[in-house]
Amino acid sequence: MRGLSALSAELDRKIAELSDEIRRYPTPIARCDEQLTGLIERRSALLAERERAAERATAPGCTPENIWNNDGGFNAA
Repeated sequence: MRGLSALSAELDRKIAELSDEIRRYPTPIARCDEQLTGLIERRSALLAERERAAERATAPGCTPENIWNNDGGFNAA
C-alpha cells in the first residue's frame, strides 16, 4: 500500500502542476493552440491513471484473469 500512496501523491503533484500551468496559460487562446491542448491531454491522462490506481487499491484480491494465470492457465496439469 505504501507504494500506492507514493504513486498517488506523485500523480496528485503532477496534476496540480499541470492545472496551475493551464490556469496561468496566456490569453487570448487561439483555437488551433496545440500547446494548451497538449497540457490538457496530459492532465487528462494523469487523472485517468490516478483513477485506475485508486480502483486497483480498492479491488478485492486477484482479478479472475490473475487467478486463472496462478492456477496454471493452459499449462495446468
